[in-house]
Amino acid sequence: MVFPDDYPYEKLCEKPKGMKVILQERGLWGSGLKGFCGNKEISLENPRCCARHVLATQEDFLNQKPILQEIIEGLGHKVIFYPKFHCELNYIEMYWGAAKRYARQHCTYTWKGLQETVPQALDSVPLSHIRKYAQKSAKFMECYRKGLTGVQADYVLKKYKSHRAVPDFIFENIDELIK
Repeated sequence: MVFPDDYPYEKLCEKPKGMKVILQERGLWGSGLKGFCGNKEISLENPRCCARHVLATQEDFLNQKPILQEIIEGLGHKVIFYPKFHCELNYIEMYWGAAKRYARQHCTYTWKGLQETVPQALDSVPLSHIRKYAQKSAKFMECYRKGLTGVQADYVLKKYKSHRAVPDFIFENIDELIK
C-alpha cells in the first residue's frame, strides 16, 4: 500500500499509494471513476460506482483487520470489538456511566477539580457492580441470540431480574406477554 523506497518522488514521507494507483495496478481503474459517490452502502446494481466501493469489494480489503486490532494482537493480546450503538452489550458503558455520575456529584467544575475527581470516580465503582454490569450484558446477548428484539429483551430482563438466566418459556410467547 506504499511506494517502494526507490520511488522517484522524494517528497512523500511514508509514500502511501492512493486509490487510483492501487486500482490501476490491479487493472480496475476506469476512466471517469470518481473517488467517492457519496453513498455509504455499495450499490448492488452498480458496485463500480466509485473507487472507494471498488476497493471495498476486493478480497484483501474485506479481510483487512483495523490497524488498532493489528497493533494489539501484534503485542500478544486479544481484542474484541463490540457492535456500535448497542451499549447494552458493552458493560464498560454501564461502568463509565456510574463513574460519570460520581464525577458530576463530586466535581468542582474546574480543570484541577476534574483531574482529581476522574480517578476517584473510576475507583468509586465497586467490583461487584462491574460484575453485575457484565452479567446484564450477557443476558442481553442471550436474548438477542434467541431472536428477541430490543424492546422484547428489555421487557424480559426487567421482568426476570432475579433469575440467573432468562427462562426458556419466555421466548415462546413473548409477544403475548408484552401486550
